[in-house]
Amino acid sequence: MENNEEEKKKKKGGFIMGALIAAIALLLGTSVFFGWKLSDTQNEVKTEMKKGEDNQQKHDRLLADLNKTKDLLEQAKTGDPAKDQELQAKSAELEKLREKLKNYEAEGDIEYFRKLKAELWKLRSEIRDLKKKNEELLAMNAQLTDENGQAKEKINSLSAATKDLKQSNQALDAQARLGAKILARDIIAEGIRQRRNSEKVTHSPRNVEKIRVAFTLSANLVARPGNKTLYLRATSPDGQVFTNGGNTFSFEGRSITFSEKQEIDYQNQDKDVIMYASPFATAFVAGKYTLEVYLDGYLLGTAVTELK
Repeated sequence: MENNEEEKKKKKGGFIMGALIAAIALLLGTSVFFGWKLSDTQNEVKTEMKKGEDNQQKHDRLLADLNKTKDLLEQAKTGDPAKDQELQAKSAELEKLREKLKNYEAEGDIEYFRKLKAELWKLRSEIRDLKKKNEELLAMNAQLTDENGQAKEKINSLSAATKDLKQSNQALDAQARLGAKILARDIIAEGIRQRRNSEKVTHSPRNVEKIRVAFTLSANLVARPGNKTLYLRATSPDGQVFTNGGNTFSFEGRSITFSEKQEIDYQNQDKDVIMYASPFATAFVAGKYTLEVYLDGYLLGTAVTELK
């Protein structure tokens, strides 16, 4: 009887001990779990704080670049409202970009930031080009003014002899024609492939559908404004000119074939022009293609693109 009682006590004690051990294990497990959750939460908070600091630094750097670009724009101005129209438009674009930057400061989206950065770099490049153009124009005008002044002084110092006076006038006429000549800059030729509403640059002969020539007719206040005819002459690697018939124009006293022509309205300001050439009945092949652009009887510029 006493043995049964003792046995019961041992079993009861074992049950209680097991329950205590289980309770302790549960408490320890719960403590470890909540400790892990707390550590994970703290790491997330630190990550968010670091992300916020990085976003702020990106914002501040881009804002500083934007302000520098604004300063560059102010330096590029000539003070003439007519000549500074393009710069005024760029100034408006900069202010729009400044408003967009405020959205990035609030949201911190990395793709949005990259897009803003690309837009700013593009604007800065365009403003630098305008600044260079204005400097060149001012320098050219100063040079022309100086040359005209020198020419006038020379005329005043010439003798009254008819022969000498005629020679002086001829020199001035040649100088005036040279000053009135329209020039082109940034002429680029590229193979393109039409895709929906856009054009994709490609160098593969198999994919090229046309060759695109893009350039800018520079502003010239002394040139004669009005309608102008541009002629594009495209030559394949084997020396054949792209043509669909007997299209010719006069150049240096002779008739030469052309690939395409385009009518433009030139009003003494910068004018962007895009022209296209295709081989008509044949396909594009690998090699170098030469593109020549003519205006008013002279060679305006040449560009070369290679397909391979």
